[in-house]
Amino acid sequence: MHIFQEDSDLIEQLAEGSTAAFEKLFARYWSHVFTTVKKLIKSHELAEDVSQEIFVKVWSRRQELSSVTNIEAYLYTIARNTTLDVLRKKVLVTDNLEQLIHYFSDHALTPEQRLEYKELQHSIQESINALPEKLKAVFVLSRIEGLSHEEIAVKLDISITSSKTYIVRALKIIRAHMASNMDLNTILIATLLLEKIIFRNK
Repeated sequence: MHIFQEDSDLIEQLAEGSTAAFEKLFARYWSHVFTTVKKLIKSHELAEDVSQEIFVKVWSRRQELSSVTNIEAYLYTIARNTTLDVLRKKVLVTDNLEQLIHYFSDHALTPEQRLEYKELQHSIQESINALPEKLKAVFVLSRIEGLSHEEIAVKLDISITSSKTYIVRALKIIRAHMASNMDLNTILIATLLLEKIIFRNK
């Protein structure tokens, strides 16, 4: 029996809810899925967790499998998309985002470092530029120029509470903008850079 026919039978059985078929699929394609994930996520432990999550997704979507003709390609797509979602979440939390922004506003950054991460720097700057005017003004004064909320309140003639609120809103908008505009290469650069920053600060 050809592999294609074996897969076809397996998919059909799995779509009908066969746990035995799922176990066979897991055994046959675990290495394929794990290798795909590991190429993007360097942590062996995290790659295992994500790979397990992928197979859970396959089982929960088993009824959709009746229309799948190439299970390997199907698994690759789910693996890639799930991994990118994990990397986005890893990078685009508030603390991590602030670390990345501070990194690029650091005047001690070498030309080589700026060149290396130019694409990510461009993505961050685009996100900041997309902010509404008032939010952008407060964000730049606070996170780029280092002013306190008290100083910003005086400079822009707003309350201290408004300054703090604008920062929260600005970060939310920046995260959303970056999440929808970061391509695979930018996400990987952001992840690697974040790991460098965390390692450097330990």
